[in-house]
Amino acid sequence: MIGNIRIRSVAVLINLTWILSVFALAEDKDASPKFPSIKCEELKKLIDDKSANILVVSNDPQESFNEGHIPGATSFPWTDDLRPPITLPRNKTLVLYCSCAHEEDSSDMAAKLKVFGYRNIKVLEGGWLQWLKLKYPIAALKTRRPNAP
Repeated sequence: MIGNIRIRSVAVLINLTWILSVFALAEDKDASPKFPSIKCEELKKLIDDKSANILVVSNDPQESFNEGHIPGATSFPWTDDLRPPITLPRNKTLVLYCSCAHEEDSSDMAAKLKVFGYRNIKVLEGGWLQWLKLKYPIAALKTRRPNAP
């Protein structure tokens, strides 16, 4: 009788431990990895100083990039399924940004690039929205209107 109670107690503890570990794994899976960040003020200074060690990368859709982006930025839109070849340089610090409220797309892209061996990645704090809020310069690609002569 006492042996059966001990076996049942051990089984309950094992099941409880398993359930808690499943919840812990699910929580870790949903947590986005943290990458070093850079403030808009710091990035603007690097741009103004014409730093050759950085590449500003917009993870917004191409249409959004065409309408406006940080001067000198390159377009590398967020994708759910990143596949090689990846055209971004490895010899520069990549500063990723997006228009998301909490840098979700740029943080996700940073995690995907890390899988492909990129190590020098920073995420712009506040992203495009913070850049606009600070009234920093923007660039846009000129697009021809369909009915333009």
